[in-house]
Amino acid sequence: MGFDWPNMSSSYANFAGILAGFVFSGIFLLLEDEKRDASEVISILMVGFFGLLLSAFLFSNISGLSMGTANPLQLRMLSFRILVASIIFSITIMQMFLSLVFIFILYRLPQQVLSLSKMIYYGSAFIATMFVIRTFSALYTDVNILSTLTRDLFLTVLVSAVVLFILSKIFRRKLDIMFEKYFVRIITSSFVFMLALVIAYNTDMYLMEMPVIADHFIMVVFTINMMNNNFSINHEYRTMKIKENR
Repeated sequence: MGFDWPNMSSSYANFAGILAGFVFSGIFLLLEDEKRDASEVISILMVGFFGLLLSAFLFSNISGLSMGTANPLQLRMLSFRILVASIIFSITIMQMFLSLVFIFILYRLPQQVLSLSKMIYYGSAFIATMFVIRTFSALYTDVNILSTLTRDLFLTVLVSAVVLFILSKIFRRKLDIMFEKYFVRIITSSFVFMLALVIAYNTDMYLMEMPVIADHFIMVVFTINMMNNNFSINHEYRTMKIKENR
């Protein structure tokens, strides 16, 4: 393997733990503000907090592995667990930046600040996506697969994002109603996705080589989660504008 994953995982675990502390503080600050309904932001932060704690635990577990005399089976297990932890960590990073956008909307900050926060979120989502895509390559040794894997997964994300974006424009009104009624449940889908990944983490799935189609499926689900966040930002912003015009 090209990286010293156990040592790198230790750094990721520390970083996730520090971020979890900030998120926990943010939740309490919002709970103390009785003038505003921060339930949606708190829901996002709670999912992010859970994900960061989970990421810290998983990366700490990986960092405890000794790979000095690793055999191919151990390397495969390590690669699989790194992938799972990386996906969960990437989701929670996006949740953090999503919560910042919601906080800025909640406090009615100037348009320029909102636009900047949205750009930062989109940038973090892109970086997180590329981080996950690059991690998939650790699962394979076949040169033929590795030569096209990153490109193919990126195209899967791109096509999925474009299709979902078009659908969101076509069914915008229905989605607005759905997000208005079931926002917390929709945000909870990220939590469910992370739980499914944790279950996979604790299985022996690494014993068999993961088919490439499974990688594409995971990235489609990851993209759906990301586009849910994107639509929730636009929905919340439209809701704010409607309230201001009343």
